[in-house]
Amino acid sequence: MSRCLRLPTLGAEMGWSAPLLKNCHHVFEVVLGAPVGEEKGWLAWGVNPTPEGRMVGTRAAIGIKDPSGPPHCKTYSVGYETRRECGPLRPRDVEEMKCLRFEYDNRTEYYYLTATLNLSSTDYNVSKLHIVWQSGFDADGDVPKKHVSDLKNIDSFETVDLVSGQCSDMAFIKIYLRQVHGIMNIIGWGTMLPVGVIIARFFREFPVQTNDGWYYFHVSCQSIGFSIGAIGWGIGIWLAHSSPHHIFFTHHVLGIIIFVFATLQTLAIRFKPGKTDDSRKVWNIYHHFLGYALLPLIFINIFEGIRILKPDNKKTWKLAVIGILTALGVITFILEAYTWKLFIDNKHKDDEEKSKRNHCQSTNDDHGGGSINKHQHGSEINQDGSEEEYSVVFQLPLANTPST
Repeated sequence: MSRCLRLPTLGAEMGWSAPLLKNCHHVFEVVLGAPVGEEKGWLAWGVNPTPEGRMVGTRAAIGIKDPSGPPHCKTYSVGYETRRECGPLRPRDVEEMKCLRFEYDNRTEYYYLTATLNLSSTDYNVSKLHIVWQSGFDADGDVPKKHVSDLKNIDSFETVDLVSGQCSDMAFIKIYLRQVHGIMNIIGWGTMLPVGVIIARFFREFPVQTNDGWYYFHVSCQSIGFSIGAIGWGIGIWLAHSSPHHIFFTHHVLGIIIFVFATLQTLAIRFKPGKTDDSRKVWNIYHHFLGYALLPLIFINIFEGIRILKPDNKKTWKLAVIGILTALGVITFILEAYTWKLFIDNKHKDDEEKSKRNHCQSTNDDHGGGSINKHQHGSEINQDGSEEEYSVVFQLPLANTPST
């Protein structure tokens, strides 16, 4: 083979000979190698004249493992009825290709599918050839069963220049953007927004009273989180648009709901009622409810995205998200416990002050309604030299009661 190319999914590699133009047809040979794990697994490679990388319209060579005999290969034409599962995909002769062999290499532990192609120069451009490859886990004789709908299977198409050996790298770009999409949403939706909620919930008067200082930190976290999350969301929308035939419905719908809720929360910066407005109380209830409802949706969708993505380091992704969620939970628990401690301490302090006031009031009542009598005794010398004793009574008001 004159050219070789490592394909982005399914561990596949492709080699081909230089195309020769004969009677307005491009003639060349192709070899596709990939692991096929199951006893009745199959491996396919094909060309499609349309630029969408769709299964429908593909002319394919499919090699099938046979546990009761040697592996074999045949040609197939994939139509709409196959995609809609209206009937099995049965072998048929196609003028574009001929399947030569399907064999196993003990050295590489790969199965290799070899085919010759005879492509019309009118329908196919070898400088921009749309190829499709696929693998499955089961077959019934010459009829391959449906493959799984994982991203690695969905991304198994590429546009290749057979002359230069270059490809569009669209599948590699999608794989990279999916990781960026996941990371940005974990940081934006899954980290910054919850931090903003924690600030609003616990830091209005702690550790020190800063008037509206907590509010500016809250708004900053929400704004940064929304900006990062919105970029990640936009990448997700582009990825969904680039594969219109494969939509992960739950993840897609939850993503839209999260974006709408987060947008409404962010608009509160501009459209929040004033503190003296009659609608402020109702608005506060709505704002708090929407914010708390947003958090579980975010983490449900993050784990759903990891399940769909199935990255090679899937465990690392999950542990990272669980770590973030655990850290947020621990911080929330500690702050909530501290808040309740302050509440209970303040309540005890208020109860003690109330008890003291009641005790003082009771003491006043015991002394005649708020005053006490003070007796003073003495004597004085009269003009005739005699001594006369006297006694005077003073009524003194208590400090906490008015004098009469």
